[in-house]
Amino acid sequence: MNWRRKRLGFTAAQMLLAILASVGDGAALAAQAKTALVTGSLYRVHAGFLEVKSGEKNILVVKVDSATIYWNGKADKAASARDMVLGDELAIQIVEKKGLPVAEKVRFLHRD
Repeated sequence: MNWRRKRLGFTAAQMLLAILASVGDGAALAAQAKTALVTGSLYRVHAGFLEVKSGEKNILVVKVDSATIYWNGKADKAASARDMVLGDELAIQIVEKKGLPVAEKVRFLHRD
């Protein structure tokens, strides 16, 4: 009888861990947003938007908001939009917010 209790308790614990793991994975997947990566050089800066030149004749408009994080890749530290200079090399991580693509993180390197 004692053996059965231990056996059932162990199996129940395994089942609980499996359920929690599967629920945790589902929650993590639901929390993940679709992301995209845009690379190029900074062409122009507007209020709420960046123009990124990727290729000879291709200019992309990227929306930024107050939650956008700017990162100076050369100094490897947080920065602001004011620290960017036209011509900087950009790597922008884009996520979907309220159905619109918005820059989540803008990493830039100054051209020397």
